[in-house]
Amino acid sequence: MTRPIGRGWATVELERAEGQVRDLISGDLRFSDTQRSVLLGARCRRASTPEGEWIVLMEPDTEGRLAGLLARQGEGWAATWEEHATEDAKPAAVAGPLGPELLAPDQPARGQFRLIVMPATIEP
Repeated sequence: MTRPIGRGWATVELERAEGQVRDLISGDLRFSDTQRSVLLGARCRRASTPEGEWIVLMEPDTEGRLAGLLARQGEGWAATWEEHATEDAKPAAVAGPLGPELLAPDQPARGQFRLIVMPATIEP
């Protein structure tokens, strides 16, 4: 069983994207640097909404999945993180902005990305 815990915005410029996403969601978002997404090849900044959802801004720092998505589709919503109810696959998880993450089993090859975060890994 999974539940959505965050959304990711793909961009080529984190600082500019902060203002754009604040205007879309809420002027009260406070972004801070966080762990990069190894799976997507991205430097990340995150903020929590008043409703408790994470918003992650992602800028490519390798020629990885996120860079490919940006080249094909441009900037915008590009990822969803879901919390997985069990820790079955934890050893295979790699670093991500909301904790150790895996690509969802039914992940499309070219995005919109679905990532699974292991339970109890997100710090406030």
